[in-house]
Amino acid sequence: MTHEPKQPNTYTVDRGRGRERGGQGLAAGLGVVMRHFRDAFTRRLDNPAKTSGVFTVQYPEERTPLPEASRSMPILLYEDTSGHELCTSCYQCQRICPPQVIHITQAKDPATGKPVPAVAEFLLEYDACMSCGLCAEVCPFDAIKMDHDFELSTDKRDPMTVNRADLLRPVSYYAGLAPGHWADVKDGALKKLQGAVRRRSGSIGIAPYRAAQLAVVDAPPAEAAAEVAEPAGMDDKAARLAAIRARNAAKQSAEAAAEVAEPAGMDDKAARLAAIRARNAAKRQADEDGGA
Repeated sequence: MTHEPKQPNTYTVDRGRGRERGGQGLAAGLGVVMRHFRDAFTRRLDNPAKTSGVFTVQYPEERTPLPEASRSMPILLYEDTSGHELCTSCYQCQRICPPQVIHITQAKDPATGKPVPAVAEFLLEYDACMSCGLCAEVCPFDAIKMDHDFELSTDKRDPMTVNRADLLRPVSYYAGLAPGHWADVKDGALKKLQGAVRRRSGSIGIAPYRAAQLAVVDAPPAEAAAEVAEPAGMDDKAARLAAIRARNAAKQSAEAAAEVAEPAGMDDKAARLAAIRARNAAKRQADEDGGA
């Protein structure tokens, strides 16, 4: 005895439309295409609820803002006012880097030869960097961060090996890119920087161009007096010659004044007084020659 297979139930869906005539389905599909085509020029797709519109921008004239957590390439930070770099050459970023593109040389005190918490050189191979951001995550001093500048294409390889001077950015630069992220770590980072600065001396650990600015500001008056510039627009030969002679005399007087040092271990009051008088006389002569 055979059994007939039971047929599944069938359901009829009423779409509220009558029998379509020939070509109506094609026309409906073309209508959808044309509607999306129109919205592509007139409607901005800036809301998830929208299903059609323009979702691209006219780059590079038009740019979308990047989120704070965007990762391009690593940079180093230094404090704006003092110029001290936050990096202490702890080598954590160099150890964790997957492609091993970070190369650090620790700074040493020139007087003692002992290592100090500062970096002497910091090389980073941008052409092999994978922008993973692990170096920024592991840095205990918040000295290395991820930049938002991604337009680094070039046809040469050498510029993609970036040194310490080109990696440095002021703290204010990163605070402008990621204000929220910097606000979370600002207090701790600056407190750790103060501890590192106490163990540094001279210009060690200061950004190169910032150190040059501080050197100009702190230049001694004797050097400034020696740099007497030739008056602009002097066509008279005698006047130019007099200016040159005055400049040379001022320079010689300044050098002589700098070389007059108080003899070490002098207990004789008269000898110390003579040395002071000689130094003052040399300084006055330099001022008079410079004024001439």
